Amino acid sequence: MQLSKFSDYALRILIHLAASPDQLLSTRQIAELHDAKYNHLAKITGWLVNEGYAISSRGRGGGLKLAKQPDEINLGKVFRALEADKPLVECMSPDGGNCRFSTACGLSVILDTAQEAFFQSLEQFTLSDLPRMSPGMTKLLDMVNSEIA
Repeated sequence: MQLSKFSDYALRILIHLAASPDQLLSTRQIAELHDAKYNHLAKITGWLVNEGYAISSRGRGGGLKLAKQPDEINLGKVFRALEADKPLVECMSPDGGNCRFSTACGLSVILDTAQEAFFQSLEQFTLSDLPRMSPGMTKLLDMVNSEIA
């Protein structure tokens, strides 16, 4: 299973916001740090705000911050919201796609079960678990945050 770039950047943004609780980060700053397109990240930050994961303030000195504490942001729920409606293979799409086997093939059932197991395994983790799972992440985020300041 490959996550979309949208999901990848959504998680990166959440990580940055969690690591910077005392400062607002602009979408432009995050885009520059990741050498990503501003317009693409603006869509993602808009999604994060709409879903209640981030708060946005406009204007000079504005930016983003987490809307919840990192231990209240469940990674499984985030990924489920981001990826659940994206079929793993064509036959899993609502119309069955162009697959000739879609009406009789059991692959979609197996892949659906695997995708659900993926989401459930992520549900045991929150955003606050990430630095604990990778001690080097805290050091790396400190370096990145010093570039922003």
